Amino acid sequence: MTDASDDLVNDHLDELQALRGHAWVFGDHIAADVILPPAHHDRSPSEAGAFVMAGVDPTFARAIEAGDFIVAGLEFATGTARTITAQAVYTAGIAAVIARSFGRTFLQAATNIGLPALAIEETGAIKPGDRLRVDIESRKIANLSSGDRYIIRNLTEESVEVLRAGGLSAYTRHQRER
Repeated sequence: MTDASDDLVNDHLDELQALRGHAWVFGDHIAADVILPPAHHDRSPSEAGAFVMAGVDPTFARAIEAGDFIVAGLEFATGTARTITAQAVYTAGIAAVIARSFGRTFLQAATNIGLPALAIEETGAIKPGDRLRVDIESRKIANLSSGDRYIIRNLTEESVEVLRAGGLSAYTRHQRER
């Protein structure tokens, strides 16, 4: 017998196993203040989502479709990262951020809210607009446009469980209810 919290976890897990969207590709060293300019740090997460990547592409937040992916190189979201940066990316509709490496604050904040921040080596092989399928459980990303496959290298079993639950709050609540 399952309870409502099990259904919530299972629903989020089904979503994680079926992440599909288009790649929006950026380079190395995209600072947190470029992802969400400081003028928008005091906004609510849902309002801040309208300004994601405004420091690189002011049209980005209007152009993406829910479920798309940000793909970047080294050191995504480093610098003066705040939790609002990850929250804004999440509320903008981004399904996951894929990069070679992340700033620690962004990585932790993203996991805490259920936004997959996935490290792979081959981000340079992904082109703008490529269609991707991300499978958190198998720790693999398929580039449906090129046929390439990439291994996600930064997910521990615990981080998969947190993502599966929909974030740290949901994970903690589920653990208490057991």
